[in-house]
Amino acid sequence: MTDITTNECARTIMFAGELRTFNLNNRDILSTIAGSHDLRNLSLLMKFQGRAPLDGQYGPTPAAALKRFIQGEYSVSDIENVIALGLIGGGTSVDEAFRLVAENVTGKPLAANALIASEVISALFVGEQEAA
Repeated sequence: MTDITTNECARTIMFAGELRTFNLNNRDILSTIAGSHDLRNLSLLMKFQGRAPLDGQYGPTPAAALKRFIQGEYSVSDIENVIALGLIGGGTSVDEAFRLVAENVTGKPLAANALIASEVISALFVGEQEAA
């Protein structure tokens, strides 16, 4: 498994009052997104109850989710699921990631969390951030 501290797709973003690492470029996360039913990820699989976590307009792939964010056609579940999966891929436990989403995303205004989710999904495609 790729070390999150050296993974070029990882991002450290202020979320829920502290800097947290988000990373979708993680074997378990990519496997879950792809629809794998690997029982080693049972606690994560149970959270999605057999549904594709990024399912939506254009399909269930990371590219489809990215397109929804770019075009402003994302759903609340896109925001929640990208943030939860990014947290888990960044080292947060499954239960803690979903608790953080429930407390800080679900039922909250969408804009700030949509920006975070957009950054997390974009990072999977573009890799390292350039220094300003």
